[in-house]
Amino acid sequence: MTMYVALNENNNLVQIENVERGLACKCTCFECGETVIARKGDIKEHHFAHASNKESCNINPESVLHKYAKEVILESMGLMLPAVPNTEDNEAAWWTFDKIIPEFHLGLIRPDLACYYNDEPVFIEIAVTHFIDENKLKIIESMNVNTLEIDLSSLLQTELVIPSEQAKKLILESLDHKSWLYPQAPKVIKNGVEGKISKNPLEATEQLATNTTPNVSSWEDYQFTINGIWVRARKFSSGMLSVSCIYNPEIIAMLKQWRNEGGGRFDQRYRSWNYWQPFSATVLERLELMHAPNDIKHH
Repeated sequence: MTMYVALNENNNLVQIENVERGLACKCTCFECGETVIARKGDIKEHHFAHASNKESCNINPESVLHKYAKEVILESMGLMLPAVPNTEDNEAAWWTFDKIIPEFHLGLIRPDLACYYNDEPVFIEIAVTHFIDENKLKIIESMNVNTLEIDLSSLLQTELVIPSEQAKKLILESLDHKSWLYPQAPKVIKNGVEGKISKNPLEATEQLATNTTPNVSSWEDYQFTINGIWVRARKFSSGMLSVSCIYNPEIIAMLKQWRNEGGGRFDQRYRSWNYWQPFSATVLERLELMHAPNDIKHH
């Protein structure tokens, strides 16, 4: 099997096209850990090969995707999450974690990522071919820890390149494949039959039409690059603007200064700075003027 991915000296996934030629790539095999060479000639297709000249390893795409998902969440120290069921939350939000520990043993279970938000644990399970079984879910319920599952199984049927910026964006920002295992989503009653809201778009639309829960505010999302850092903003129909970013002292100081200037507050739960009308429009204009899409810092 041709090897197109390997691990760099930081143990992160890299594509053959994104490394230097030969041993200068400083990479190891994803499967066996042996030193590999980046073969990037003019005739054959670019690929990695073992420095020992042994046959290429059979790289499992499920394992690659699973590792990459953990990698990008750790790198970003957060991701977009749907509203937590059975709480006051009614909107999806970007969660920035204080700490993330991968593959951490907690008694009888080992979550893929043990994240800490305001000193409270949040488990994240990444499902590609293996999903949480009933026994593990019961243990999580007994621990009373919010647990999210990211179902990436459908990506195996696509031509999405791993690693890539497109895959990273999907893992971090898309909500379609994320669901809370605990607490679970509330059940609905349809035609006298109790069940969870369907994931099928047509069925879900029909079920939600029978739900008497009031509609939540609509919003519009923005993403800016300021001083090489991603800054996200959400403009609500009420006029409020919520701004968040990966921790950066300069940007945080700027957002704090704007709060003092035009009014607003810091939302501790979502780690976001909220501004209200009319000053929220000024904040959005400033972010748009500061946006430099080509100035991206690589970590």
